[in-house]
Amino acid sequence: MNDPVVAILVLAPAVGGLAAWRMRGQTVELIAFAAYVAACSAGVGLILAAFQTGHVTAFGGIVSIDALGAYVLALTLIVAGLALWASPRYIRHELASDGLRPHDEGHYYALFLWFMATLITVPIVDNLGLLWVAIEATTVVSALLVGINRSPDAIEAAWKYLILGTIGVGFALLATLFAYASSVQVLGESSDALNWTRLMSIAPTLNPSLLRLSFVFALAGYGTKIGLVPFHTWLPDAHSQAPSPVSALLSGVSLVAALYALIRFHLVAVAGIGPGFSSTLLVAFGLLSMAVALPFMIRQEDVKRLLAYSSIEHMGLLAVGVGFGGPLALLGVALHMGLHAVTKATLFLSAGELVQQYGSRRLSAIRGTITAAPVAGVALGGGIVLLGGLPPSGIFVTEFAIVVGGVTQGFFPAAAATALLLALCFVALAVHGSRIVWGHPGPVLAASNFDIGLALRLAAPLLAVAVLGLWTPGPLISALESIKAILGATGA
Repeated sequence: MNDPVVAILVLAPAVGGLAAWRMRGQTVELIAFAAYVAACSAGVGLILAAFQTGHVTAFGGIVSIDALGAYVLALTLIVAGLALWASPRYIRHELASDGLRPHDEGHYYALFLWFMATLITVPIVDNLGLLWVAIEATTVVSALLVGINRSPDAIEAAWKYLILGTIGVGFALLATLFAYASSVQVLGESSDALNWTRLMSIAPTLNPSLLRLSFVFALAGYGTKIGLVPFHTWLPDAHSQAPSPVSALLSGVSLVAALYALIRFHLVAVAGIGPGFSSTLLVAFGLLSMAVALPFMIRQEDVKRLLAYSSIEHMGLLAVGVGFGGPLALLGVALHMGLHAVTKATLFLSAGELVQQYGSRRLSAIRGTITAAPVAGVALGGGIVLLGGLPPSGIFVTEFAIVVGGVTQGFFPAAAATALLLALCFVALAVHGSRIVWGHPGPVLAASNFDIGLALRLAAPLLAVAVLGLWTPGPLISALESIKAILGATGA
């Protein structure tokens, strides 16, 4: 019964991309939006079913969606919708300014839809091998999007991303092979030897040495895609050079998809050998990522690179929260994944508007936006406040939950370091944000006319993040509890 729904979910953007490749103008926009609506309609049905029943399967178990997978799928559809909504305005400006060639319009929408299809595939497959294939596919397609304008910097960033991402996913392949080797010793040559649900059921009988090796390689491999230090060097270049709607997808969803894959390996390791090994590594690399991101945020001169380093900080925080474990920290992790995805996507879209209006990505040039570019400027300033965790931001609630959860789980020094780094990163963001909004206005290339669509696109997500800091709807609480149960099922 679920097979045709899953087929629509994945094939709608995949086929839509084929149709969009040679199209231009309103035709290609209609194709892209039709493909998104079809995929979203199918996805909503699966997401609701997964949260109601706890588990949805299709295609003989190849597709398996639990609450965690449904949540990541929902974030993918939400952020993809925001990015697609922003794409026509972005593309028209780039075409008018000769930033893109006319035939690039169809290529952009085709690659965008294929990127969306690969991201959708990640949280719905049960097999860790297919998960690896989907993550690799996201790298290839998104690298082409990063370099789509063919500027020297964009091409360099795309190649750097492709090479380092492929090397990282190569380590992830070794992690998958070690997981398979440990499973085969118990199950034999079974078709479900790499299925995550099967691995969790037999985890206590798996070879501990192979599980440790599997997680180490998964941390190096998927950690590269997440942007954990020291595997992060591609991220600031790629996220700053990509078209802003693509940057929104990269920071909002692609990083979360890789974190989702790493969490699956972490849960198998915890179930097999206990939480000590993988949790310690996650906390250590998470803190390292936050610490390394801080000085680059303080001394940053590029607005999109500033947001990229902020993504490294927040991915580090999520890794720390997963490593802490415990009900409070994991609840914070679950909500933080969503709030960061929506907020960061909106910030990249706001930054893209400002870059187009000011003709520069330099923070020293983008000043006084409260008067020169009020819609995008206020959205960027407000988004920075929310991202930094200043109440009533929902991100304040999630960061507080992670830090306090770490204390309750016995990670007091790590929790204290996390709180300090979060405070310092907020100060760095706030200083830049105040100058962007209130500084002396710089020269503006394009006049900022009020656009109701732009205002809604930027204001609605940020308003939702602020509201969730004050009130959490009952259905969302229920969904978060289901996700927390999966993250903590092994006692992590």
